Amino acid sequence: MKSIFKIFTMFFAGMLLMTSVMAQDCRDDLYKKTHSKECSYSDSTNSYLSILGASGIIGSAIAIMAFTGAGSNNTDTSFHRQTTTINYNMVGNDVTQIQLADAKSTQEYTANYNNYESIRLPYSLARGFTGKGFNIAVLDAGLDTWHGKTVTDLASGIIAPDAKVDSYKIIDQDFNFISFYEIGETIKNANNADIFNASWTSSMRSDQLVSKEQLIKETDINFVNQLISAANRDAIFVWAAGNDYDKRQSGALSAMPKVISELQGHFINVVAWDESTQSLADFSNACGETKNYCITAPGTNININHTIANGTSFAAPMVSAAIAVIKEAFPYMKAQEITSLLLETARDLGAPGIDEIYGHGMLDMERATRPVGAPLIPISYDNSTIMQPLQAARVAGNIASNIKQADIKFAFFDKYGRAFTSNFSDIVKIQNPSRAFDKLRNSNQVIVFSTNNFDFGLKQNDLLNNTGLLKTQPNTFFSFINFNQQQTFNNIKLYQKIQFSYGLPKPQTNSLISDFSNIYSFSASFGAKLFDLDFNISIPDTIIAGNMYMTLPTGRDKNGKIFFNTYDIGLSSKPSIEYSLSYNNLYFGFIDNPIGTDEVYVLAKAKLSF
Repeated sequence: MKSIFKIFTMFFAGMLLMTSVMAQDCRDDLYKKTHSKECSYSDSTNSYLSILGASGIIGSAIAIMAFTGAGSNNTDTSFHRQTTTINYNMVGNDVTQIQLADAKSTQEYTANYNNYESIRLPYSLARGFTGKGFNIAVLDAGLDTWHGKTVTDLASGIIAPDAKVDSYKIIDQDFNFISFYEIGETIKNANNADIFNASWTSSMRSDQLVSKEQLIKETDINFVNQLISAANRDAIFVWAAGNDYDKRQSGALSAMPKVISELQGHFINVVAWDESTQSLADFSNACGETKNYCITAPGTNININHTIANGTSFAAPMVSAAIAVIKEAFPYMKAQEITSLLLETARDLGAPGIDEIYGHGMLDMERATRPVGAPLIPISYDNSTIMQPLQAARVAGNIASNIKQADIKFAFFDKYGRAFTSNFSDIVKIQNPSRAFDKLRNSNQVIVFSTNNFDFGLKQNDLLNNTGLLKTQPNTFFSFINFNQQQTFNNIKLYQKIQFSYGLPKPQTNSLISDFSNIYSFSASFGAKLFDLDFNISIPDTIIAGNMYMTLPTGRDKNGKIFFNTYDIGLSSKPSIEYSLSYNNLYFGFIDNPIGTDEVYVLAKAKLSF
């Protein structure tokens, strides 16, 4: 290896600032006696720590792996994925306080309560996302070292407890880094990894890296090529920014996307947050030139492996685990979409907007696992899929009731194309037809043929004049047959009218209704008239048979294909009862709707002639 990249190092939190729950100090005789293996490297460790204050030169020996400890994983992974409601702007609206409390009940969560609260971890856990089915490759010092084990345990911990995490050792038996060529081969061999976690860097700063050629010269062409190859198969690299107390820049390896275009959208740089001071950890490098793909995560007082870990080394695996969670929740998302999502949903810190200290801000698992942007719904139409804004479907009361009783689930999509499940009844609104307007506009029937007490003809029927996502073509014509009968006793005329009608409504383009069957309706009217006073009891037009077919999206598979399901909704329902009284051109009425709202009307009609 050549030049300053030859002296790159792991910035294990323990190297700089690690403090133990116990008095882990090999100068202590009792500790040294009971930790002989760890303390066999104590001289190298002390020597390493002694030069950390020097300008920029960092020793390459990895003797700081002196602190080892048995880690335990008591994470409860028995969470079930929850439905996300369409109230996407309401924080955590889809999970209950009991579910959140359950997510916080594990020993690991309690031990790191403030840190996990800062990334709002309980929400992704309560939603049932655990990173299952995706692989994290930890490029580190190995499981036989404190640092390597701690980083690995964090990557496989409570954030993504079901992710598969593999440790790849990039140091040799003498605790020196292997060559960049060999690191490239390690990346190549980890060809099943979806995420690479790197908690190490060089002493060069990000603003000193100016070209791909320089990077190849300082590292190795195989290292660069294997980074590109992994990115081309859609892997994501998570890099720790460094523990050099540099409030201007991260380490140079964090700036590789600047000179390797293939890494753009496949790379996140991570700086460390100190929950106790509510600011960047004092040891953490800032985002600097990497601000556009830089995020902040907790990096202090992390209780794991019976020690307290501090460093950007331990902030990075939290982000790696978060990526595994997003991949499991939305397996069709590509790397560039995932990195963009995590950066967009990060909680702003410091100066408003993206800044050179915190980048996009704090990792936020609640915002990252709920919809982003205005909701959309895909509509299957003529063998194609059209996206349009999610909106209410306003339908007649009887139809709305039947839809709600069917308890249908559907999927809507956010700006990243992520599918979220909701109840279709949540967007169905009741729209009662107004009988008063029917009175004003008189009959909309056209009688084609009459004989004795029977009439045959056509009429416009607004029973299915839906709007919004279930919109239909207006003014559907129905064929009808009437049976009329009347008798007069003294001055009182008794009358009745019974009507059966038949029609075939049509949905409009871009409606979630795919088709209708034949629709049959019935109406009846019974009344008595004395001179100009008319009392009437009637059953307004009511559907007695027929079906509506809705084609709704239900989700998408890991390849992004959208699934649709067709639902058969029966339209028959309980009839309304209308009571009316009229005198000349004055009308008083009350409609008792078994579904929807009742209606009271008072109206007058007048005719002007000129």
